[in-house]
Amino acid sequence: MKTELHVTGMRCTGCELLVTEALEEMDGVQKAQASHETGVISVEYDETKVNLDSIRAVIESQGFSVSA
Repeated sequence: MKTELHVTGMRCTGCELLVTEALEEMDGVQKAQASHETGVISVEYDETKVNLDSIRAVIESQGFSVSA
């Protein structure tokens, strides 16, 4: 499954890297791509291993806010 989440608080490529690495460490996340310029994170994941709530929780644990 693929989803796009709107994220506030990313201000640079370092922010993108921080959240991308955190997401890609999750079991079930195949690919994550973040853009501080658009405020969007695209996530490809296996919905049998990980759910959207846990993806949001990881993003928020890195200090960013997620909106639908």
